Order: sequence, then structure tokens, then C-alpha cells
Amino acid sequence: MSALRQISTAGDRMARAGFIALTAFSVLLLVAPSLIVIAISFEPRAYIAFPPSGFSWRWYAAVFQNQQLIDSVWVSLRISVIVMLICLALGVPAAFASVRGRFLGKAGLNAFLLSPQMMPGMVIGIASLFFGAYIAFRASDLMLVLSLSVFCLPFVVRIVMARLSGLDPLLDEASANLGAGKLTTFRRVTLPQIAPAAFAAAAFTFIEAFDNVTVSLFTSDVRARPLPVELYYLVQFDSSPIIAAISALEIGLSFLVMLVIAKAVGLDRLGR
Repeated sequence: MSALRQISTAGDRMARAGFIALTAFSVLLLVAPSLIVIAISFEPRAYIAFPPSGFSWRWYAAVFQNQQLIDSVWVSLRISVIVMLICLALGVPAAFASVRGRFLGKAGLNAFLLSPQMMPGMVIGIASLFFGAYIAFRASDLMLVLSLSVFCLPFVVRIVMARLSGLDPLLDEASANLGAGKLTTFRRVTLPQIAPAAFAAAAFTFIEAFDNVTVSLFTSDVRARPLPVELYYLVQFDSSPIIAAISALEIGLSFLVMLVIAKAVGLDRLGR
């Protein structure tokens, strides 16, 4: 029995060590590309090299001196905020109807709301392009907002649905028994409980709309290109580390948003 116990303990240790090694390798695969991009952004020479030959803020200064890049950042910020507000306005009621509603075709509605998440962004971009051409509606900020809203809506629906599914419906019944109407119940009972999930969904939607290139490439206006599209064209003609510098700033923005979510909401609370 003692020998069997020792073998079992040794096996558990090996399994634990293997799990830790696999986890570390997975984290490395996820983090390493971002770290390499950040390292390249400090390359002092006028071409991309890794490891960098030195340390310089030259290309970060070049980003803020490039008016075309600054304009594209403002375009992306404007579009992302509008998309975020639209997705919240549509996604929260849709999630509420999907979880609490009782009506014919509920399963079909859920599948319809979440279907854009099952499609590659390029498919939505091409479909939006052909749809715009069919109705004689050229690529513009409005077309970009509509297509990105379709693409990002499932993020809001899924996150808010997960939160609503974990709430006790008896709280709403208790509120109704105390004389509160449906609107008052939603505003004073349900909304405070789903607010963390809605906040997180808004942040994820903003990041996705800001960084999206596959949809934006087909629907954006050439006269006011968002940042991902501007970078897509820039990388074809410019091999300097300015591309790495702006990418590093985007990585920093995404990390900052995730940090705000973790501090304000707590990532472990989103589905509870």
C-alpha cells in the first residue's frame, strides 16, 4: 500500500508539473507576440528589427507628429463610442427578452442574435459591402457603424445574458408584490445587478470596434479611415517601427480597459 501511495503521489506531481508547464507555454504563446511588438517599437533605426539594437522613443514621437494617424485615431474613437452605445441600447433589452421572455420563436431569436459571432468578420464585411452596393449606399461612417454594430452586438448579448441567468427571478416578483411596476423593478432591482456586466460588455465592444480591421476594411470611407485600416495600408508601404509603436499604444489601451474592468467590476463576477 505504501508503494502504491508513493506511485500515486509521484503521478500527481508529474501531472501537476505537466499542467503548470502547459499553462506557462500557453501564456507565453499569448503574451510573447505583444512583448515582441513592444520591444520593436523602441528600435532606434528606421527599420523593424528584433531584438532591437538600442532604446529610443523616436517612433512614439513620430506617431504623435503624424497627422494622418492622429486623424484616424479620432475616427476610430468616434466610431467605437457610437457602436458601443448602439450595442448597449439593443443588446441589453435583447438579452433581457432572451432570458426572461416567454414567447414563440425564442430559440430562433437567440440563434439570430448570436449568429454574427459565429461568422468571420470578413464575411460580415463583404456582406455589408454588397448590401451597401445593392441599395446604392456607398462606404461611409454610417455604413461602418452599422456593420460593426452587427458584428459586436453578440458580445453585449452574451455577457448580459450570462449575468441575467444568474439572477434570482423571485426578486422581481417580490418587487411586484410590493407594488412596483415593471419599469420601476427594472430600474431599481434588475439594472443595478446587471450594471457590472453591461459595463464590461461596453468595454469589450469598444475594444473590438476600435481594433477591428476585417469589417472596417470593406465598409469605411477612404476619406476618413479608422486606425486599423490606416495601419493596414501603412504596413504595405512603410517598414519603420512606427507601426510597432502605434500597435504598442493599442496594446496599452486594451490593457488599461481590462484593468479598469477588473478593478471596477471584477472579471470573476461577470457571469454571476
